[in-house]
Amino acid sequence: MKLRYYETMFLLDPDLNEEDREDAIQKFSNIITEDKGQIVNIDKWPLRKLAYKVQKKTQGYYVVMNYGAPGQTIQELTRNFRLDERVMKFITTKLDDEFDFESASKDFDKKESGASKEALQTTEEEQEGQEA
Repeated sequence: MKLRYYETMFLLDPDLNEEDREDAIQKFSNIITEDKGQIVNIDKWPLRKLAYKVQKKTQGYYVVMNYGAPGQTIQELTRNFRLDERVMKFITTKLDDEFDFESASKDFDKKESGASKEALQTTEEEQEGQEA
């Protein structure tokens, strides 16, 4: 079975408590793993203000999942996103036709460490600017 590399971002209702958010994330990650997929990373964002109202709400919790999965898994995920009232919006993007867990993990770690260094450098520059 051929796995492809995907990224899915979904927006959860801001009225959910921590337990309900974790339950929703677990539900969607189980769909991937039960279908022989492999999850590289799940990035949970804190409550964010939205650029525009979604379902009459101005805030929400974003979750970004990077994973390898067969094509039919995306159909099942989409069906579950549409049926789950906790999900306000979602989008899935195919990153690559080939998925290799080892290289995907390494690439993701490199991006994470680069982003951390960049954020640290920006913070140091802001502090220097305030001192001057």
